[in-house]
Amino acid sequence: MDRFGQEMFEEMIGPVRSPSGRLRLDIASRAGKLLGKARRSAAKRIPFLLPAHGPLRDVDGGMVVSVYAVSHDPLILYTPIGGARPLSTVAAIGRRLAERRATLLLSPNWTLERPAVVNRMGVDLAWYRERFPLHKLIFLCNTEEERRLVTAVGGAAIFSNHNLMVSEDIFRPLPDIPVEFDAVYNGRISHTKRHYLALDIERLVHVTFSIGEISPAGARAFVRCLQAQSPLHHIANPIVDGMTAKLATPEVNGVYNQAAVGLCLSAEEGAMYSSMEYLLAGLPIVSTPSLGGRDVFFDPDYCVIVEPEPAAIRRAVERLRDRAIPRQEIRRRTLEKVRTGRLELTAYLSALKQRLGSSDPPFPQWPFQGAGTLMRWATLREHAREIAAFPQASAVPDRARPL
Repeated sequence: MDRFGQEMFEEMIGPVRSPSGRLRLDIASRAGKLLGKARRSAAKRIPFLLPAHGPLRDVDGGMVVSVYAVSHDPLILYTPIGGARPLSTVAAIGRRLAERRATLLLSPNWTLERPAVVNRMGVDLAWYRERFPLHKLIFLCNTEEERRLVTAVGGAAIFSNHNLMVSEDIFRPLPDIPVEFDAVYNGRISHTKRHYLALDIERLVHVTFSIGEISPAGARAFVRCLQAQSPLHHIANPIVDGMTAKLATPEVNGVYNQAAVGLCLSAEEGAMYSSMEYLLAGLPIVSTPSLGGRDVFFDPDYCVIVEPEPAAIRRAVERLRDRAIPRQEIRRRTLEKVRTGRLELTAYLSALKQRLGSSDPPFPQWPFQGAGTLMRWATLREHAREIAAFPQASAVPDRARPL
């Protein structure tokens, strides 16, 4: 275990039958780490090095990012940020908008309660302002502590947790779905997710997939390790060639409805979209202490935070399962909190439009309708083409839509 109680690679994949098999997995793991580190290093540096004009400006055009147009006139864009240099994707987007006034709303998808990262980000903020004076960057922070850290390095920031973006139309209680599992854990294949904490639960269903944090061979070994735990444990994802395939969001909601409790087991991450998905589906939550802001919408009546120990997790799950709290009650109380947060952000964005010179009326409703949980991911080139096509006249109807 590391300092957060996160699993090492060897602990994730469990016992391996032969020394040669262990050696192959170790080699693949080390090679994957080195390659991933090199890729991440390049990805976070290149956007700050490329020119705004000339043949090299589009070297990073294949970078996949998420951008959502909150307003076309004035241009207000919403985009997630993360990594060791959170503004690397913003620099890439901003370079393509260098000659256009734009406001970018930046939503951290990993906690910014990391002083070293934020201090480096302060340097990048100063660089960005000097290079792109027509742009305004506003951080939508998942916690008040994030907001404090960002403003301390000169950033403009408000507290607005990104779980407001989760769709209550997709994640909801479903009638006549029998509960088959004590708990569900939606956690990608990553040491940060600490799956081992859930393995004492008697009946457990996993929603899990790989985003490349460990090698394909390691991910397959991890899947085999989960499959070997217990006949009462189940992986909901289809398994193709030993690897889990991603489920569509309505399918994920269907899995939630088969479980009594939702699990949140990481020590630090972002605000954890799946924590809000559980609540909107009417599931109570067992969580460990964490950084990132997933507890912002928790309620002590149906959200329990316990120490990161398998026995403690199991006992908390059993207590919440046996209480059988009505799902519609959990959903209703969660939506009350969500509506308050959405009204605050909507009012802020309406006032922002006016400050930017718009003569349009305030947003008549939540301006992220249809955005779903993770917005729409596409290459920089695709987003740039679509932004360039946005009309800039004030007569254009001001409604948010995916790029």
